[in-house]
Amino acid sequence: MPSVTPIFRANEFHDSFVLDWTTYFPWRRPRDVTRVSARYVFDEASIEIDLAGPKNVVSRCSTQFFPHGFNINEGVLLRDKVAGSVVHLIFPTPMRSVGAPVSTDGSLGQTYLAQCSVRLDDGQWHSVPPQRAALTAAVPGQPATAPMLGAIASLDRTIVEVQFDVVDPAKRVDFRQVAIGDLLFLPA
Repeated sequence: MPSVTPIFRANEFHDSFVLDWTTYFPWRRPRDVTRVSARYVFDEASIEIDLAGPKNVVSRCSTQFFPHGFNINEGVLLRDKVAGSVVHLIFPTPMRSVGAPVSTDGSLGQTYLAQCSVRLDDGQWHSVPPQRAALTAAVPGQPATAPMLGAIASLDRTIVEVQFDVVDPAKRVDFRQVAIGDLLFLPA
């Protein structure tokens, strides 16, 4: 049996919890993630945003803030892409499954590959097959279009980290940002 099973649809996350990135940020304006706000602690789990490298920003998707592929009012965790940086999450409470919709900045209709890798408790990184998508505008009342990427660990393993990234399949564009929407997770 493989150590990781890829997930590409939200309905494949059975009995999972949902982390809205604006849990600690009830206002609409974008806010930088700080050392204090980088940790989300719940009864069920603890989730940390890795702050090494470029800044992370949390806000809600709107027609004015990151209107690319997420639902209007969905919490968004956004990271500047500098020198190969990615959205990197660490799980002090190991997870059975984890995933999120992934998007980027750019021109409407531009194609990108959404990527996801998970590190298991044995130290091994496993990549989820990338998903091709085209940038679309967030429209009130319309479903999100950002591809969902995630993984379920086998019963003898747990997920301790996840990374999300985006790349141009034609290798002509360096995207300035990578973003994820609501995080779906199930503690081990």
